[in-house]
Amino acid sequence: MSTRVVAEAQAQVLVDDTVELFTPAEKIDEIRAVVEDLRCHIIPGKVIFQGILHKQIFFVNKRNTVVHQRVDIPFSGFVDINGAQPGQGCQLIPEIVFLDFQLIAPDRLREKVVIDLTIRLFNSPPFGIIIPDGPQSNVSFRGNPQAFIVRGGAKQGSSRITG
Repeated sequence: MSTRVVAEAQAQVLVDDTVELFTPAEKIDEIRAVVEDLRCHIIPGKVIFQGILHKQIFFVNKRNTVVHQRVDIPFSGFVDINGAQPGQGCQLIPEIVFLDFQLIAPDRLREKVVIDLTIRLFNSPPFGIIIPDGPQSNVSFRGNPQAFIVRGGAKQGSSRITG
């Protein structure tokens, strides 16, 4: 029996988070975001998914030095898919389509990220979860398999996005 796609659906996830910076920031220099550790669980009529939004935040501190902070934010959700049944295989394809940030205080950064997720179900699970080949290729921005990067210069109370 050959493996074939039996259903496909789209989901959208909003990750809205406030990050406590380990040292006060003068401005945000750059934020890089990727989706990691995707998982799915199939139940009758639904696919439950979860993953980690991994961010690298580069910011300028009071000494005018660029410093780095890593942040991992878990997310999850589900999508209704007619015909979904335990025992099927799934493929999760994320795409970060939006990232905005605001330095709301010198040590607090609010970020909003929108992730589009394509979920494919297969008639058999010889592979469990399929993630496309290549380094960081499980994320794309505007069709490019790379990290979503936001360049800054944003000072407290503002943000600027350049994709």
